[in-house]
Amino acid sequence: MNEYIHKNYKKAARIQTIVCGFLFSIFSFIYLYVFQSDVLEALHFSLAHGKTHFAPLPSAVIITLILVLLRWGVNSLLGLKGEVRALAYFPSCLILGVLTDVGRTIYMSDYHTPWGWLLPAVLLVYFLLAFWLRRVFRVQLNTESTPTALMNSNLVILLLLIFMTVLIGNSNRTFHRELKAEHYLRNHQYNEVLKVGKNSVEASRTLTVLRTIAMSHTGTLGEKLFEYPQYYKTDGLFFANDSSTVLRYTNDSIYYLLGVRPYNGENRMEFLRNICYKGTGKSTSLDYYLSALLLEKRLDAFAQAIVDFCEPDEDFARYYKEAMLIYRDRHPDYPIQITDSVMIQRYAEYKVRRKDFTSAIEERNKMRREFGETYWWYFDYQH
Repeated sequence: MNEYIHKNYKKAARIQTIVCGFLFSIFSFIYLYVFQSDVLEALHFSLAHGKTHFAPLPSAVIITLILVLLRWGVNSLLGLKGEVRALAYFPSCLILGVLTDVGRTIYMSDYHTPWGWLLPAVLLVYFLLAFWLRRVFRVQLNTESTPTALMNSNLVILLLLIFMTVLIGNSNRTFHRELKAEHYLRNHQYNEVLKVGKNSVEASRTLTVLRTIAMSHTGTLGEKLFEYPQYYKTDGLFFANDSSTVLRYTNDSIYYLLGVRPYNGENRMEFLRNICYKGTGKSTSLDYYLSALLLEKRLDAFAQAIVDFCEPDEDFARYYKEAMLIYRDRHPDYPIQITDSVMIQRYAEYKVRRKDFTSAIEERNKMRREFGETYWWYFDYQH
């Protein structure tokens, strides 16, 4: 009878080992390839200084394989048994979390992380503690428990370790979106950049600028700019001066796109105006200047720029036409007319709809749902 129980226990132990190994492998691969691919690519770029190409699929497979082998090595060294055998996954889960604990300063030359000393320290404590506990609970470890208790205990330990990994890794949604948009931009996949976080009302300054660059490359600034939240006015066209917030791209890439760099201390609006009126910038500079005027709600200067740089019968971009409808509503003698009957009708509906509300908060929210992608909403409601 005891021999039969022993065989069942050994069989259950093998099944438990296979199940835990399978679950960990699936988690590690999905975590690296699906959820942390952008973070892993950023770490690779920083370590390799951009000299080698990052391959997400092979990287996820290789790292997972190494971590599984590490678990076997740890268990061979510690000899963990029974209901605590899954504790051998602790180093693998810890290293997996550390690999993805990447912050915004990853590209800075003086980048450092406390994990440089903390990881060896934690692993040392883990091994010392495991050796000590194995000696203290030697009898308990050699006791054969029921197959159900064996499986449940190890699965709970593994799930807790997986939870630890997720807590350690960078799960900041804004940071991930910025990395993903930057990745697509570096690979000239401009339409993919514009899909990142498209349905979210959240938008960091860095993501806003990355979207602007992508639109500029595709010549769609005037068509798509206000399809996305614009919280930063003209600042949303340029990166912040703090290098720890802008990832790999800086304002140098924008100046290259415009064809000119500003003078020291030159105001950005004046910079854009000068390169347009002096003709020193590339063709992209006009869209940047017109977009800046719209973002700052300077319709007088915008209307004048349209007259100065565009033909009266030109087929204007969507948001330029929407802005001109506002301006013509206030200046009926403006020489450039908008003939888009559908847009004119919708603007009339917009003005009528604004009168239906008594609460300013209700008006702003409901108008956003109905007209949030128009320049009219931005002009009247975005502060």
